[in-house]
Amino acid sequence: MKKLSVLFFSLFMLFFTAYSYAGKKAPVVSSKVINVIIDGESFPGIRIYKMSGQTNYFSVREIAKIYNATLEWKPVSLHVTMHLNNKKIDIKANNAGVIFGKKLKKMSLPSKLIGNEIYIPPEILKSKEFAEITEADTVWNPSSSLLSIKHRANISAVRYFTKPGSTRVLIQLEEPLSYTVSKTSGSVVIKILKGKVQRDFLSVNNGIVKDIFYGTEGRSALVKINLQQTPKLVKILMLSKPYRISVYIKHSKNIDISTKKETVISLPEEYYTAPPEILKEVDLTLPEKYGEAQISEIINDENNKDLEKVPVAKFEDKNIIDDSFAIIDDTAEDVAPKQEKEKGPRYKCKKIIVLDAGHGGEDPGAVGPNGTKEKDINLEIVYELKTIFDNDDNYEIILTRKDDTFIPLAERTNIANECNADLFISVHCNASFDRGVNGFEIYFLSEKATDSEAAATAVLENSVLELERKTGKKSTSLQNVFWSLAITEYINECSELSGFISAETTNRLKIPNKGVKQAGFYVLRGAQMPSVLVESAFISNYAQEAKFSSKKFRVAVADSIYEGVVKYYASKNKKQNNK
Repeated sequence: MKKLSVLFFSLFMLFFTAYSYAGKKAPVVSSKVINVIIDGESFPGIRIYKMSGQTNYFSVREIAKIYNATLEWKPVSLHVTMHLNNKKIDIKANNAGVIFGKKLKKMSLPSKLIGNEIYIPPEILKSKEFAEITEADTVWNPSSSLLSIKHRANISAVRYFTKPGSTRVLIQLEEPLSYTVSKTSGSVVIKILKGKVQRDFLSVNNGIVKDIFYGTEGRSALVKINLQQTPKLVKILMLSKPYRISVYIKHSKNIDISTKKETVISLPEEYYTAPPEILKEVDLTLPEKYGEAQISEIINDENNKDLEKVPVAKFEDKNIIDDSFAIIDDTAEDVAPKQEKEKGPRYKCKKIIVLDAGHGGEDPGAVGPNGTKEKDINLEIVYELKTIFDNDDNYEIILTRKDDTFIPLAERTNIANECNADLFISVHCNASFDRGVNGFEIYFLSEKATDSEAAATAVLENSVLELERKTGKKSTSLQNVFWSLAITEYINECSELSGFISAETTNRLKIPNKGVKQAGFYVLRGAQMPSVLVESAFISNYAQEAKFSSKKFRVAVADSIYEGVVKYYASKNKKQNNK
C-alpha cells in the first residue's frame, strides 16, 4: 500500500511538472529583428517572435521600451500592468482579455507566458484603446516586418525664416490653442496650454537666434527661443487659416544672409533622451518620470536686464489669413496688428520660379517599403513650398503639375522656358536597392556624373523615358541640343543655388547631407535658366519613408529650399552691388 501511494504521488508530480512546464514554456519556433520607426526615427533591438501555429507575438518588455512605459509584474496573479501617461493596461498571462484603464476588451489571441516573460499579439498594439492610452498610432506591417509608431500631436511643426532685419518663428497648430509668452535670461519662451509636440530642436545660428528647443511638459508645450543678441522687439501674433503662432523678432541691427554657412549641430547632453529602462519588480508602483529638460524652471529668470527691456506684444486676430506681419513702431507699448506684409528687400521685378513635382500619373516614381509613392510626396512638398513663396512679394510661382498628372520630362522644362522663368526646381525623393542608404542630395546638370551613386540616381529618375516612348511622348532633337548649352551658361549659378539650399538642410532636416552633386538628368536638359533637382531623402529607407509621412518633415524640406533661394538671390544682389 505504501509503495502504491508513492507511485500515485510520483505520477501526480510528473503530470503537475509537465503541466507547469507546458504553461511556462510554450514553444517559440523562431524570432527575428524587425524595423521599428518611431516618429521617423529608427528604434533598434526589437524582435518579433513566431509561436507554434505560425502566430506572431511581441515581448511585453520590449514593447514597454518602445512606448517609454513602466511594468509592474504580479507573480501571484500572473499578470503585468503597463503604466504610461498616468494610465494603465493590465495583461494577464495566457488570457485573451486585456484591461485598458477600466475597460475590458477580448482579443482574438491570448497572451502567452514563456519563462518569466509575457508575449502579446500585435492585435493589442493596433487597437483603438491602446492608441488612446499611448497617445500614438501604431501600424504593424508583417510583410515588411515594419512597426511604425507616430505619436499624436496638435503642434505639427516649428519653423523659422530669416530676413536681414528680422527673424520669424512659426509654430503651426492643428487647432486653436491659448498661450503665454515670457522673457528669460537670453531667451523667449512660449507656453502653449494643452499643446502636444514631439521633443526636438532647431539649430539656427543666424546671428540673432541661436537655437529653438521645444517639447511637451506636463499639460503644456514649451517653445524656447535662445537669442544671440538683444532684439529691438518681440511680437507674438495668433494667425488663423491655418492656425499658427507667429513670433516676430526685430533685429537690433541688420544681418548678412548672403553667405553660406555649414552649421554643425551641437546639442547639449541633457537634451538627448535615451529609451528608459524598464523598472525592476521592487520599483514598479508608479510610472517613472524620465529626465527632461526643465524649460519651465527658467521662465522666471530675470538676470538679463537688456532682454527685460525688450517690449513683447501679444495679439490675436481671427481675420488674418496669411503669414503677413504687422509693422509696429519699435517704441510702442500698445500696438495693434495691421494686415500688411513684413517689409524687406524688394526686387524691381518678381522672380519667376517654376516648381516641378517629379513623376505623376502612371509614373509613381519610387515606392517605399510601406507603399508610399514618390509622386504624392513630391506634390505635397511643392504645395508647401508654393505657400511660402506666395507670401513673399519677390516671387511668382508656376507649377508644372497641380495634380496627379503625367507630364513628359521635356515638357516640364518647356513650361519654364515659355514663361521666361528665373529658376527651375524639380523636387524628388531618392531611392536605393540598399535600404540602409539615406540622406539629402541636390543635383545640377552635367554630362558626367559626380560618382557612381549620382549616376545610379540619374538612371532611376530618367527611367520614365521608357514610359514616354510607350505613350509616344518624347522630346525633339532640337530640345536635346539645348541641354549642353545650358550646362556651360548656367553651371556657376546652378552650383551656387545648390550650395545655398544644401546648407539650409543640414540643421532643418537632421539627416545625413550628401551634398551637391552633378549628373545627367533629362528633366533638367534644355532649361534656359539655372535649374536644380532636389532629392529630399531616400523613400526606400524605412525611417525616411516614415519621415515623409510627417508634415513636420515635408515643411522642413520646403523651408530649406525657400531659404536657400532667398539667400542665393541675396548673394547675387550683393555681388552686383559691389561691382
